[in-house]
Amino acid sequence: MVGIGRGCWVMRISKHFIIYLGLCSAFLVSCEKNSEIKVYRVSKAPPEQFAPQQQDAMPTNTSAPRMPGGLAPAAETALTTPPNWEAQPLSQMRQASFLVKGDNGAVGDISFVSLGSAAGDVLENVNRWLGQLGQPPITEQKLGEMAQRLHTSLGDVTIVDLPGLPDNADPARDGRIIAAMATTANATLFFKMRGNADLTEAQKGDFIKWVAAVCNAQTQTGPPQMAAAPPQTTSAPPIKWTTPEGWTEVPPSSMRYASFSAPTEDNGKIDISVVTFPGDGGSDADNVNRWRGQMGLAPVDANAVTSQVAALKTEDMTFSTTDIAGNKTRTIAAWTRRDGRVWFFKATGPNAAVEKEKPNFVKFIESVRF
Repeated sequence: MVGIGRGCWVMRISKHFIIYLGLCSAFLVSCEKNSEIKVYRVSKAPPEQFAPQQQDAMPTNTSAPRMPGGLAPAAETALTTPPNWEAQPLSQMRQASFLVKGDNGAVGDISFVSLGSAAGDVLENVNRWLGQLGQPPITEQKLGEMAQRLHTSLGDVTIVDLPGLPDNADPARDGRIIAAMATTANATLFFKMRGNADLTEAQKGDFIKWVAAVCNAQTQTGPPQMAAAPPQTTSAPPIKWTTPEGWTEVPPSSMRYASFSAPTEDNGKIDISVVTFPGDGGSDADNVNRWRGQMGLAPVDANAVTSQVAALKTEDMTFSTTDIAGNKTRTIAAWTRRDGRVWFFKATGPNAAVEKEKPNFVKFIESVRF
């Protein structure tokens, strides 16, 4: 406005100047009206280009985003979120969006997306997320070892924790994805936190609580429990066994259905695990060689594996078993397939300790009842 005034001052008063003043007045009135029209409030926008564009990339095997019937949008559900989670504007796909900030410019992006039931299985989506982090895909067996279950009133939720920093990525804004996926009769729910590796680790507990709250809000039931006990669902049927004397039950980790430890004479421990996931779990050769690789042993051919696998018949089923001895450690394992799922039971520890504990492990397998 100062520039306009100075221009008017140096001009000679004339007919043209009067016309000029009239145009200026009209211009000012127009600007004032437009400024009144454009006064409105907007939500705080997220930082520019915080995450890669594929952050909301649609999962495989799905056509278009939609709200599944019978599910309440997270943005419209009265849920408590951590005070340091800053709500962000929603996009076409996101039903909830938050930004969390840490020290030294660290940030994490949190989202909830709900799609149709044909949004790909867990493995497909995990490999998609790994690709976003510049990591190679994994197998179903590896997924079974690394995934975690969250039990909610909506059903079981699969949680994965995926580290990885893409080439040329900013470690303050990337380096880890913690994601959760739940499938209902007509919907697939995706929860995702991506950002600085240390920050996302620190926020993992709050993230899982939020995921559980959103899922429980759909059915308005009580609080969830992490996988400290076998789930009572059709996807992973209840299972019973008799725990041998001296074994201590410990909280499961990753995809473990159950975990135990048994003491050794030198104050060490034997690790006993129960793992299950859908499918046939691969061939005997695949699994035996995978366990051999974990012990630093070279793979063997299928004929050699066949000679190392023995049947263990129990009251209502038959298990395949193997005993693998390395230089210092030993693994004994039993597995069975039932109702479209594979179950792995495994004990690993020092050679002599596992040999001593083997009778208890066999009794444990013989006590298993579905």
